[in-house]
Amino acid sequence: MEEISQKKSFTPLIAQCRLLLLRLLLAMAVYTLCRSIFYLYNKDLLDIASGQDLLRIFIGGLRFDLSAVLYSSLLLTALSLAPLGVAYSKEYQRVLTILFRVITALSIILNLGDTVYYRFTLKRTTLAIFEEFQAENPLNFLRFFFDYWGVTLLGVALIIGFILVERLLPRPKDRPKGHVLPTYLISTALLLGSIYFSIVGGRGGFTRETRPITLSNATLYIKQPQQRALVLNTPFCLIRTIGKASLPEYTFMPYSESVKYFDPIYTPGHTPLSGKFKGRNIVFIIWESFAREWVGGLNKDVEGYTGFTPFIDSLMPKSFVFENGYSNGQKSIDAMPSIFTSIIKPSAPFVLSIYSGNKIPALPARLDSMGYSTAFFHGAPNGSMGFDAFVMQAGIKKYYGKTEYNNNDDYDGTWGIWDEKFLQYVAKELGKLPQPFFAAEFTLSSHHPFRVPEEYEGKFPKGTHPMHQVIGYTDMALRRFFETASKQPWYNNTLFVIVADHAVGGVLDKYKTSVGSVRIPILFFDPRGELVGSEANSVASQADLYPTILDLVGDTKPMIAFSSSLFDANRPRFTVCNLDGLYQMIEGDWVLHFDGEHVTGLYNLRTDPMQTTDLKAQPNTPLPTMLLRLKAYLQEYTHRMRENRLTSLEPSK
Repeated sequence: MEEISQKKSFTPLIAQCRLLLLRLLLAMAVYTLCRSIFYLYNKDLLDIASGQDLLRIFIGGLRFDLSAVLYSSLLLTALSLAPLGVAYSKEYQRVLTILFRVITALSIILNLGDTVYYRFTLKRTTLAIFEEFQAENPLNFLRFFFDYWGVTLLGVALIIGFILVERLLPRPKDRPKGHVLPTYLISTALLLGSIYFSIVGGRGGFTRETRPITLSNATLYIKQPQQRALVLNTPFCLIRTIGKASLPEYTFMPYSESVKYFDPIYTPGHTPLSGKFKGRNIVFIIWESFAREWVGGLNKDVEGYTGFTPFIDSLMPKSFVFENGYSNGQKSIDAMPSIFTSIIKPSAPFVLSIYSGNKIPALPARLDSMGYSTAFFHGAPNGSMGFDAFVMQAGIKKYYGKTEYNNNDDYDGTWGIWDEKFLQYVAKELGKLPQPFFAAEFTLSSHHPFRVPEEYEGKFPKGTHPMHQVIGYTDMALRRFFETASKQPWYNNTLFVIVADHAVGGVLDKYKTSVGSVRIPILFFDPRGELVGSEANSVASQADLYPTILDLVGDTKPMIAFSSSLFDANRPRFTVCNLDGLYQMIEGDWVLHFDGEHVTGLYNLRTDPMQTTDLKAQPNTPLPTMLLRLKAYLQEYTHRMRENRLTSLEPSK
């Protein structure tokens, strides 16, 4: 009888453990299904060559899924194994059911949301997004559910299907009976053990030497950087970026050695164009999502392709065009730190990072010290993405946003004032600034939800990508801006710089690689015609604009710059982009991938533009020199960022 009583006591606990295990396995299955949807939706961007590569990614993804499931289910685990008699009641079981369904449904929403968002960022969403868009109307993001209704319906179906399957899982039917003390003791032991295993399992291993897995560990399972998002899942990325904003302190070599490969102390004034634009106004047009792919004049090698920027095409023969241009980031929030200060993002976007209070070297501040008036224009609500705070930190004295525009009739209903209207406002306000002036305008209409004003519906080619129509609209808005500006007295005394904030994956295959995804147009336009030409071979990036402009206007003082003048033939030409912990360095015809410890890829862009053949193990490549230069760059960058010495001309120790 005692044995039977003891068995009755253990049976509910066994049923509870079985239910918890089945729920965790079901959650894992849901994550894998979400990964499958992610793959099918973004197959053209992921560039997975074989079924074997795909299988490797899916198997590797289980490691990150397990981490996310274990961490997000800690409360469920604790409540399921709590040594309480009430834990087996119908009410308590109902609470556990609701908790599990909410957690898993949320994971479905996050993963499927990123299935769409990946096409615009080529990365998984991290916690930084909540700070990045904290000043935006959250209702704007609800448009995604309507604009991508197919994925929304799929998500609803997946949640319903998951709930139907979860309902079939067997529940405990009775409370422990008889001698319950042993049952509660075992339950307590299981609770403590499960929490321990959830924590160590979530961090990726059980040994003392095991480092918690992070986003960068996904590179172990991929051949191309853009594939990393398929290995990862969004809940894992959100969890793993909580409080993770500090840079590692890279020390690869003594300063006396590193300076041979990269010296951050740069002195302008040694190029053929040094000082040629002294006293001239400088106007930057930072174009939202202005990928190189959109410009027909930069894609003449694509038969029959005319692009979607007829005005830019007409401006190029009158400009100096850097055909091999790159962004240093993948989001709008990364652009201005690169353009104004030459720094790439730390672990998080600079303005959201723990280093955002650092004293920074900045183009506007240098020009201000040379007698320039400074202004920044952005048609979004003031405070959007922290732009107003950052430009003031960079030395800009006047900010013109939606508040200053003061006419809601021209509001697009989502992001801000339509580009055409706001650019006309910019053209007129520039005339009120004392000369010489520096001004930057950041456009916004070429963005989701990809709308144009009603009067322009059907006026621009819609192409095969939702960006095509809105790029055509902003191109027209820019043409009208120049038409208005050309009638102003300041126009002929102004050098215009047109550059993208970041690229966006489109239709052409060559822009779906890790290199192609950051290719952007960079062009200088001088109405006097004193700067005309092109550079097709040397690398140019957003970070180079800071020292380039100072060189052109005659600044000869040394500065800290993680770049150099685009017209300086004596400085190594390369660019670095932080792809969420994977550093991509492009120099000449080569691209190097480095995760801070190991080289993960080396490709020859001339012979292998699609980056299909990894040459890191091959002899007679520039890998040794490139790696030393990248390490020297990262060493200086991380030391100066961590120590708040971005403006110090003292050599590193």
